[in-house]
Amino acid sequence: MVTDYRIVIIDQDQASTKFLGYELSKAGYQVFTANDVKEGMILAYQNRPHVIILDPNLPDISPEEFLSKLKKDRRVARSKVIAFSSLTNPEDIQAAIEMGFDHYLAKEGDALPALLQSVQENIKGFQTKRPTTEETTAETASIQGDGKTIVFLSAKGGTGTSSICANLAHMFNEREEHKIVVVDLVLPIGSIASIVGYTGELNIVKAAAMTSSEASLDYLRDSLPRPENWNFQLLAGSPNPAQANELDISSIPILFDTLKRAYDYVFIDFGRSLSRISMPIIQSADQIVLILSLDEATATLTNSVWDYLKSNGVRREQVYPFINRAVGLEGFSKSEVEGRLGLVIPNAIPFMGRNFTLANNQHQPILKKFPDDAATIAIRQAVHQVKQRADEAIRSLEF
Repeated sequence: MVTDYRIVIIDQDQASTKFLGYELSKAGYQVFTANDVKEGMILAYQNRPHVIILDPNLPDISPEEFLSKLKKDRRVARSKVIAFSSLTNPEDIQAAIEMGFDHYLAKEGDALPALLQSVQENIKGFQTKRPTTEETTAETASIQGDGKTIVFLSAKGGTGTSSICANLAHMFNEREEHKIVVVDLVLPIGSIASIVGYTGELNIVKAAAMTSSEASLDYLRDSLPRPENWNFQLLAGSPNPAQANELDISSIPILFDTLKRAYDYVFIDFGRSLSRISMPIIQSADQIVLILSLDEATATLTNSVWDYLKSNGVRREQVYPFINRAVGLEGFSKSEVEGRLGLVIPNAIPFMGRNFTLANNQHQPILKKFPDDAATIAIRQAVHQVKQRADEAIRSLEF
């Protein structure tokens, strides 16, 4: 039986993380594994684990710095941290405890039963400890301030993912006012800036390079551009591969946490990216708009992507499949693709010919350029469905 208790394992030994992940999953825990600290920190920020199992002998950060980062961040400050190390002399064990590890275990032949017992004992604190009034108030405020995350993803290029992301975000504000930001995380070159006509300097690479105090909630609300004709603010993508290589991925979780507190909805365009940057965000998204077309190649690749997402804990109700007939009427029928994916596809954009390209080239939403087009009506319907599903999403990431 799978419990609600979450564990992050960080160890550069892939065999170790795979083995421990299997055993802890078998014991009923939700397990996330990483082979370097940066990836592990991203998983921890996204999933707020009850227990973190760490091999302190990692090359890219000291254990002291790692523990300091944890204690300073409200999302993981209460996580219990178990050191699981090959070092067995008493001095190393004592030093680890003094650093702030909750428990130290040596990697020995009979270590697994001791580790399972340590995890169980450390989790008991979450079962029995009642939060103070101040803690409850603070956590409630943070939950209420969390914006919804809507991710756009495709298995194949040429499906119009960025165009649909921008236009769906624009229409979210058609009937009622929301604070909306669109984030372009298509690497190595973003495309939403060219769609909406933004030519400024501020982009995801520069925002990620800022400190958390520089990229504050107020700064983002005041400084992110509002493209003319579009009903959202934009955090543009990397303008070229050289800048993309400078992206500090360790800052992404903190930046996104700030964006979620600053906005009601955070739209994220990942294009075809399934990476250590995108996957933690995709896994915890309120809705994943999966863009596909009906040609055989895209349908086959989409099926592979959906299998991968399922294997990484993405739930069926998180996914909103959306057909964009970007290449005309040839290909499978909607029902045939539904059968291959095992998913109901609630909506489809009719083939628009060159109209979508024309609107993009003029940096205009199709709602403004072609208000009565069947595609505009389809996107408006998708807005209602995605918004309803995102608002009804039940999240269980708080302790």
